Amino acid sequence: MLAATASGALAFSLAGCFGGSDDEEHESAGEIDPEDIERGGVFTVGVPNEIEAPNPLSASTAQTIDLLGLVYQPGLAIDPEGFEIRPWAFSDWDATGSGDGMEIYASINTDLEWTDGESFTTDDAIFTYEYYVDQQPGRFLSAIEPIESVSEADNEFDVQISLSEPVGAWESDLLGLPLLPEHLWSEVENYAEYDGDPVGLGPGEITSNDSGAVEISFDRETSFSRYDWIEDHDQLIAQGPFLDGVRFDVYESESSLQRAFLDGEIDAIYDESFDPNQAEAIESQDGLGLVSGHADGYRSVTLNTRNAPFDDQAFRQALRMALDETRWAEEFSRGYAVPGSFVIVPAYEQLRPETAADEGIQHAPTEEPAPATQALWYRETEDGDLDIEEIRAFLESGDVIDGSEGSYAGFEYPGSLTDFGETGQSEANYEYEFDDVQSELLEEHDSALELYVDGQTIEELNDGPITVLNYPAESRPRVAEFTQRYIDDLRQLGIPAEEEVVTASVMADRVYLDAEFDIHPRSWSNTSSRGVSTLYDLFHSDNAHGNGGDGSFASNASGYGLGESGLDEEIDSIRAESDEETRNALIQEAAERLYLESPTLVAGYGPAEWPVRNEGYNGFVSNITGVGSSNLWVQSLNVHQE
Repeated sequence: MLAATASGALAFSLAGCFGGSDDEEHESAGEIDPEDIERGGVFTVGVPNEIEAPNPLSASTAQTIDLLGLVYQPGLAIDPEGFEIRPWAFSDWDATGSGDGMEIYASINTDLEWTDGESFTTDDAIFTYEYYVDQQPGRFLSAIEPIESVSEADNEFDVQISLSEPVGAWESDLLGLPLLPEHLWSEVENYAEYDGDPVGLGPGEITSNDSGAVEISFDRETSFSRYDWIEDHDQLIAQGPFLDGVRFDVYESESSLQRAFLDGEIDAIYDESFDPNQAEAIESQDGLGLVSGHADGYRSVTLNTRNAPFDDQAFRQALRMALDETRWAEEFSRGYAVPGSFVIVPAYEQLRPETAADEGIQHAPTEEPAPATQALWYRETEDGDLDIEEIRAFLESGDVIDGSEGSYAGFEYPGSLTDFGETGQSEANYEYEFDDVQSELLEEHDSALELYVDGQTIEELNDGPITVLNYPAESRPRVAEFTQRYIDDLRQLGIPAEEEVVTASVMADRVYLDAEFDIHPRSWSNTSSRGVSTLYDLFHSDNAHGNGGDGSFASNASGYGLGESGLDEEIDSIRAESDEETRNALIQEAAERLYLESPTLVAGYGPAEWPVRNEGYNGFVSNITGVGSSNLWVQSLNVHQE
């Protein structure tokens, strides 16, 4: 499951977007005349792990969803260079509403055809929304929940969607859903069982699909790249796609994927699989380079707030102070990532709490972060090790950083950026002290003292040590080692933490179906540039299981909002707010409060670099979010042979 698809970026300089030693000049896509482009060629992208069945309603991995973005298309798109809503399958749209409900109207682009040659009609659009409401696919539950009815409009528009309540970001959340052909999907009684050929409105058609590769052919022109807004765009080329197709080759591990790229077997690496350790090898090899972009997601560690003492903000803040975000950015990401704080990525400046205080936003490790964003950063000694004494003193004091300025664990916190008020707690829920070690696990790791919670050890409180799920080192080496180092720091602190190595699929089941974990690492991508679905999907109690799952997917893994702390009312207000400026201010406040309440500990943003073969290919679009992942649909309309 991903947060709702939406991309945005900042208009940074294009200088330095490509590495490599071939000394070629590469134009930005917007500087290229489409009449000068010779069409043809198949561009091959390497992706990690297996690609799921190409079903747009049941797909859950980022690479599968991004691949399907070349076939299935939304009603409206979001400009990859900014955040404006743009026409796509819908040519015009509007909405009216009040506190009791809302009416959304849309007109279809009558020039479009499905990839099997059938015309796109109003009936297809109406069917799509009715099918979503009937089937309730997990990926889109938050968007479709308010829909009461769908019908043909009785005014100048084609489609009318009636909602039971106002939805502020209706353009992206509702009209941004992928559209389905009625003549195929009307016979599908269970959306998860659709096994026919993918048929969409996009330029691509899947022409081969086996366990090791998927090829999408571009054998027709598309109206999408002929919109006026693309014709006038600074970065995009009109009249694409220019390739014959895009091929996705699947590799079992990140290391085999990197080797295939360096050996010339593939033309690009899915950008979320970029290993910064390979940057030097890429930049030193003729014909290879890195297309720079911005992260549309974050690397994090999530805590299960259903379990004691994770239900206490003071304890969660102490765990955050033991998470070394600089280690992730500099050591594990080689300076290609930005240290983390908020669940809103730096590229979405209008949603970041720093904007409320006119503070600068850190876009690179070398830039200075706003002091308030460092409130919970890693506490380290002069030698760079974990400052155990400061964090222990913080826990024993009973303090909580609630937004008020003060000195906490050796850091002078200037107070809230957004003046949101106070967090859910102003003092610790438990009494913490450090005393003699009882845990065998801590004895084995030479811990000097052990944490006691209201007089009990963690193992007495929870019938065992804290369980930290982790990936196998061979599948995700950087994340696995980073998580192991975090476990070591927790043990030094006096917290018995036990590693449990599981596969990605087992971890997903434990976390999102069963809610059986204490701590787990996670990476979210393709988060919303509107921010609404990111907050609702990941931090509203509507999307959280209680103790133990019920076999259904719940994206709020932490269970935040089920206990004393939560932002349900605030998130409900954000979802209903139609004024963008007001909504952004509310999101800024919620993002800052989430940071301090810490159900999810954000380690960093990125890397966002797309390794490509820039000898023989041109037209890469740089400085956009998800440069070679969630925005692969953009690249596929622009990349061409030189």
